[in-house]
Amino acid sequence: MKILRLVAIRKTLLSLIALLFFAFPLDAAQLTILHVNDTHGHIWTESGKGGFDALALLVEEVRREVTSKGGDVIFLHGGDVNTGIPESDLQQGLCDLSILRKMGCDAMVLGNHEFDNPLALLRFQETFAGFPFICANFVDSLGKRPFFTHVLIESGDLKVAVLGLTTESTGQSEPLYLEGGRFLDVIETARDMVPRLRENADIVIALGHLGWDNVVPGSTGSGDLAGASIEGLDVIIDGHSHTLFDNAALIGSTLVAQAGAFGKYLGRFDLEIEDGRITDWKWKAIPIDPAGGEDPEITNRLDYYEWVGSRKIDQVIGSSKTPLDGDRVRVRSGETNLTRLVADAIREVGGADISIVNGGGIRDSIPAGEIRMRDVLAVLPFRNDLVCIDLTGKEVAGLLHGVSLIKPGLGAFPHVSGVRVRFIDGGAEISIDGALLDPEKNYRLATSSYLASGADGYDVMLPFKGRAVDIGFTDTDALARYIEKHTPIDEKAEAE
Repeated sequence: MKILRLVAIRKTLLSLIALLFFAFPLDAAQLTILHVNDTHGHIWTESGKGGFDALALLVEEVRREVTSKGGDVIFLHGGDVNTGIPESDLQQGLCDLSILRKMGCDAMVLGNHEFDNPLALLRFQETFAGFPFICANFVDSLGKRPFFTHVLIESGDLKVAVLGLTTESTGQSEPLYLEGGRFLDVIETARDMVPRLRENADIVIALGHLGWDNVVPGSTGSGDLAGASIEGLDVIIDGHSHTLFDNAALIGSTLVAQAGAFGKYLGRFDLEIEDGRITDWKWKAIPIDPAGGEDPEITNRLDYYEWVGSRKIDQVIGSSKTPLDGDRVRVRSGETNLTRLVADAIREVGGADISIVNGGGIRDSIPAGEIRMRDVLAVLPFRNDLVCIDLTGKEVAGLLHGVSLIKPGLGAFPHVSGVRVRFIDGGAEISIDGALLDPEKNYRLATSSYLASGADGYDVMLPFKGRAVDIGFTDTDALARYIEKHTPIDEKAEAE
C-alpha cells in the first residue's frame, strides 16, 4: 500500500510541474520599462511632490525588485529636459542630464524644446549626458540624420529596439536653431524603420515626443501613430502633451502610455514577452513622493545645483501692487495684465511704435509683492532675442490683419502694445499711439526673432524677415528692465 501511495504522489507532483510549465513558459522574458517625460528642469521637490532624488531612489528600488526575479529594466526619457525652471535653464539643463545619467537613463527622444538652443549646444548636452539622444525624423539641410535614429538595447536575453520620433510641429514652434533642418512625417518614418528594426529585435518601442491630446493640426499624435497599424510596433512611450494616463491604451496591437510631466510620476510598464510577442502587460504611473525616501547623493547634487542657479536669480528687481496673470489658458485666449506688461516692455526696450508677442511664450504668473529675477525667467523662459522691423503703415495694416486671424486657444495667440483697432461698418480703424494709421508713414515694430522668423504660424512675418534687426536684448532682459524702471508695477487686472 505504501508503494502505491508513493507512486500516486509522484504522479500528482509530475502533473503539477507539467501544469506550471505550460502555464508559465520557461522561455518567457520579463521586461520592465520605466519612463518619464517633459521634466522641463523640475528636478527639485515642489510642494511636497517630485524631485529627482526621490525619483532616483524609486528607479533603483524597482530595478532591484525586477532583477532579483530574473527580469530586466530599461529607463527612458520622453523628451523636453530643457526650458522651464530658471535654475536649470541658467545651467543649460546640464544638472538635469547629469542626474539622469546617474540614474542609468538608456535613451532620450529629442523633445521640441531641445531645439530651443543651438544645435551645437544640443550636441554638447548629448555628449555630457553620456546616453543617446534619438530622433529618426529630423534631417539636416543636406537631408542627413544628425542624431541617432534608434538604440538597440540588449537586456538579458532580450533585444529591445527604441526608435526616436519627434512631433513635426517642432519645425513650426522652434525654428530658430534648425539650421535648415526639417522634420519628416512621423508615420512614414516609422513605417520605413520599424520593419527593419524588428529583424534584429524581440520588441520595438517608439519613444515619441508626439502628444496624446491637444495635438497641433497637421502633426502626428501618439494615438495616430498607434492607429496606423504599423506591424511590429509594440509600445509607444509618449511625451509632449503632459498627459497623465490612468492606464495604458491598447490601440490595435500597440500599447501607448504617457506619465504626466515635471518629474511628478514614473511610468512603469511590466511586460511578459514570448517569441517576440507581448503575452501579458501591466502599466501604472507611480507618484514621486519624497516622503518615501530620497537618494542622499542626488540630494547633495541638487543642493549644489540650486545654490549655483539661485545666486543670481534671487535678486529682487522690483515689486508689483497686483498679481500679474500668466495663466496658460488665459494668455492663449485673451489679454491679461501680464501680457500687456510684456508687450509694453518689448516695445519700450526697442524704442518701437508697436510690439507683438505670442501668448504661448508666457509661461507663468507673478504674485503681488517683491519681484525677483527668477520670476521673470519663469514667465519668459525661452529668452528669445528681440528684433525691430521698419514697416509702412500699409504693411502694418496687412500684418495686423494676418495675426488677427489666429484663433484663441493657441500658443500663437497675439498680444500687442501701442496699437488700437476699432471695427466700424465692416472695416477696421487702426490707431498707433493715439493717431490714425498713415499708410505712407514708417513705423517700427518690436517683436521676438522667434516670431519674425515665421515661427508658431506667423507666416505673415516672413516677407519682412530680411529687414529684422537684432537690438541686442532678449525678451527676458526687456521685462526685467521694465520692472526695474517702473516699479512698483500697478497693472490693473482689466484693461482701461
